[in-house]
Amino acid sequence: MPEPESKDDAAKWKTSRARKAACARFCAHIRQGLSMDCFPEASARTIRHHAKAYPEDFPAEKLEAAAREGLLVWETLGLQGTKGEIAKFSATAWMFNMKNRAGWRDRQETRSETVTADQTPAKQTVKPRPTGEIALSMMALMAQAEYERWTDSGDDP
Repeated sequence: MPEPESKDDAAKWKTSRARKAACARFCAHIRQGLSMDCFPEASARTIRHHAKAYPEDFPAEKLEAAAREGLLVWETLGLQGTKGEIAKFSATAWMFNMKNRAGWRDRQETRSETVTADQTPAKQTVKPRPTGEIALSMMALMAQAEYERWTDSGDDP
């Protein structure tokens, strides 16, 4: 059983009736597209504790359905925004929100094949790296070159 944040959190909702009511309020909260972390009655850790300790009062199916409905709120907003139905919609802000909220990530596809002596070399497909990653790599290479220049010349950095 997961550890609650404090002893008060372990007994946050002492009866089955109170826990079921809390679950209903929590589900209504996340169904609106709000995160688990901003539920005003309890921390995410406390909710997870109660969901694991009292699955009959915090049924997984109900929690999962509410989470899907909450995600639907954000995906619908993105769909409306990309169709031009929302004035001044910021696709960039929405994208970053979805990356944080739903775990969306930029795809980086790489394919590599090993070549042995009896095989013909195969093509390798490498998707371009994001600009920020390239910039950081270049900065690291420049710093390494600068370090090597200092150490070769005997000068202190």
